[in-house]
Amino acid sequence: MNILNNLDRRMLYLLLAIVIAIPLLFPIVTKPLPKPAITGFTQSYYDTIEKVAADPVAKNKIVIVSCNFAAGTLAENLSQCEATVRHLMMRKLKFAIFGFSDPQGRELGQQVVDKLAKEYDYQYGRDYVNWGYRPAGAAVALLKTAVNDLPGAMGKDIKGTAISQVACMQGIKSVNDVSLICEFAASATLPVWIQFYQRAGKAPIPTLYGPTSVMATEAVNYVESGQLQGMLIGLKGASEYELLLQKEGFASSASASLSLSHLLIVVLIVLGNIGMFVERKQRAAAEGGR
Repeated sequence: MNILNNLDRRMLYLLLAIVIAIPLLFPIVTKPLPKPAITGFTQSYYDTIEKVAADPVAKNKIVIVSCNFAAGTLAENLSQCEATVRHLMMRKLKFAIFGFSDPQGRELGQQVVDKLAKEYDYQYGRDYVNWGYRPAGAAVALLKTAVNDLPGAMGKDIKGTAISQVACMQGIKSVNDVSLICEFAASATLPVWIQFYQRAGKAPIPTLYGPTSVMATEAVNYVESGQLQGMLIGLKGASEYELLLQKEGFASSASASLSLSHLLIVVLIVLGNIGMFVERKQRAAAEGGR
């Protein structure tokens, strides 16, 4: 008799929950696990920020950190955003948080900065700014205006200060003063940047993308065409990025949970098929003996 057929499925869910929880609660247990291979998408993502930081002109411009996600995709998008903001801070690059898909985006982006600011001596206004949230329906018109008048288009920051008066925005006038776009999304917001802003200036702006895993396939064509310079594919991409930065965070632990859960599912499938094969043989033997 196939044991798995008679096993209470709640026990399987419990086993899966335990396997997922172990790497999160006891990271030391997963230390012997092999490190993930770095994909080309992640490596080029990392290299693009390094290139911007090494450029004497680009490093004095501003990076746009576009947070178009909400609580539902925290495990993937927030991990991608945190690793990226850490990299920007490590290289002393100025950046602006912005969101136009979900109001939570600007707050989640700010939480990431608040977590890392003390470690890298980053101060609001001096080193970064939060442009806040703008409704999705107004995003296209807003970005078109921001091509020639970035401070005027954005108006005020989350503190109510005119963008033109924020210290890190001094000298930032148009699309030509943007060095990099980093888009973290749970929906199809990337095309807005590609169509209306990325190539509106004197030279194309390098653009990086952090989608959820299920959305990544939609962006591969953008990478192959050169419109995207790098991409973090879901949680796995974030864990690879943390490895490159030599700063393990939630993505590294959660990636181990993901790997172990996949391993458990494979084992259960194998056992289920073995059990079914044995059960069929027993049934055939029983019928043949009648």
